[in-house]
Amino acid sequence: MRPEHGGRLELKLAASAGPTARYELSISTARGESRCEISIDGANASLQFAAWDGGEPPRWLDTFARSLLRTIARSSGASGDWPRRVTRWRPEPES
Repeated sequence: MRPEHGGRLELKLAASAGPTARYELSISTARGESRCEISIDGANASLQFAAWDGGEPPRWLDTFARSLLRTIARSSGASGDWPRRVTRWRPEPES
């Protein structure tokens, strides 16, 4: 479901093994949806993005997604206890 305003980010855990995880990321705005798969190495909090399906999301949502993923990597990477699903909404910034 697309938001009428702002942006919605949803992460779904696709696979995990100890300090590594793979997530499916969906970013939705009123204008459309972008999807991407992300691999996380929790040992060094590194992120690897696959190509975007549906085009790249707005810069402000891409920045937010990367920040959220780094936080998840730092908090879950050492323990290997990755969250199964994370959903967040943010208002569009006033330029």
